[in-house]
Amino acid sequence: MSPEKARVFVADDNKAYQKIIQEYLEEAGHSVVLRATTYRDAIDGIKTLENLGVDVAILDGNLTRGEDSGDEGQLMLRAIRAVAPRVRTVGMSASSVRGTDVDLGKFKVEEIGNVVTKL
Repeated sequence: MSPEKARVFVADDNKAYQKIIQEYLEEAGHSVVLRATTYRDAIDGIKTLENLGVDVAILDGNLTRGEDSGDEGQLMLRAIRAVAPRVRTVGMSASSVRGTDVDLGKFKVEEIGNVVTKL
């Protein structure tokens, strides 16, 4: 279960969308402590999740332009499970991020604060 004031990692290739996610999270009392807009940055960031005290990771399925398979979301999820297994995960992609604790989807961003609070 995440704390009422979760520390959050957001991996999404769209900086404007990241800002929207952050606004909803902050309204709910959470804070974004790490962001990634590329797959490589996400994988590098995942290595630091435990040290940063991250409670929740929000994952887009695709961070590479032109990629739409959802494979990057799956690879990020596996990396998180390997190096930071206590971190809860939320999929926020137009396509499903299978295996996350909650697969919210891209179009329900207004629910993210509440979802993170209830994890």
